[in-house]
Amino acid sequence: MSETAALGLTTHRQNNNLKSLLLLAAFPLLLAALVGFTFFFFGLLLLDAQSPQEGFAVWGLTPVVQTGSAAADFGLAAVYAWWPLVFGAAAIWMLIGYFFNARIIRSATGAHPVDRTQEPRLYNLLENLCISRGLITPRLHVIETEALNAFASGIDQKSYAVTVTRGLLLELDDDELEAVLAHELTHIMGRDTRLLVITVVFVGMISFLAQMLWRMIGRVPLRGSKKGGAGAALLIGIAAVIFAIGYMLALVLRFAISRRREYLADAGSVDMTKNPGAMIRALRKIAQKPHIPGVSSEARQMFIENPPARFSLGGLLATHPPVEKRIQILEALGGDLPGPWTRKE
Repeated sequence: MSETAALGLTTHRQNNNLKSLLLLAAFPLLLAALVGFTFFFFGLLLLDAQSPQEGFAVWGLTPVVQTGSAAADFGLAAVYAWWPLVFGAAAIWMLIGYFFNARIIRSATGAHPVDRTQEPRLYNLLENLCISRGLITPRLHVIETEALNAFASGIDQKSYAVTVTRGLLLELDDDELEAVLAHELTHIMGRDTRLLVITVVFVGMISFLAQMLWRMIGRVPLRGSKKGGAGAALLIGIAAVIFAIGYMLALVLRFAISRRREYLADAGSVDMTKNPGAMIRALRKIAQKPHIPGVSSEARQMFIENPPARFSLGGLLATHPPVEKRIQILEALGGDLPGPWTRKE
């Protein structure tokens, strides 16, 4: 078991490191693409077919290529003129994410730090697991909610943290809590946390940019805006297109996070604790009350359990595999908890 798990986790870690580098490189390109597509649609509505140069002049843009489409030229001109701003904004956002990711995540989830004197049971369980693997003990945070959930976060030794809810501490016994902590440590060992933080920060930036573009649209005088409701319809249409583009880019980043990470973290927990039954019991309890009010969907993808939304297309857009499937795999690894189980609705 340990050799297979180690091999799987090593490969997973290498893949996550590669994905992190690719996302870092792709992020400014995604932002530039969002700007280009936005101004392409602006061009369809702003530019007069007879004298498109007037529209370019209003925005201070100069055509850089001749594609045969004034709207396409408009979008490319916007990217060419403003790429330093786009790349600069991406660089600043990356630095903010690097230096303030822990604070951002705590703010998004309502977590607060704790130490050994405040939570001796929790700290001792985590420290013992870290000693068994030669790891530096990450920071511990607690969310004061009755919900049952947990997550790991951070991008390096200084920022690694394991966060659990108060409900988890109250309702799980020591073996079950240890299994959850081992699961989260596996995420840290596998570099899942780094990839997740990068994704959450980038999706936030894309959402912010989409909102800025939405406000910009309200100030744009559209061709045909004086023709009754036609201008309003065009305004709504272009806004919908921009938000659709932003949402699709966010999905691209989210799909970079494989649901396979949860299976590997479950297996890593069993490898550390040698107790699949404890992980099974913990998942069953967590699945009954995982929802933490007020936490965004981007942050929830870090949790040990994140039930799929109704529009997840049969789980295709889900960030986590079904708990039922995870339990079946754990039972195959030696879990001895008998009896059928279903999630409470």
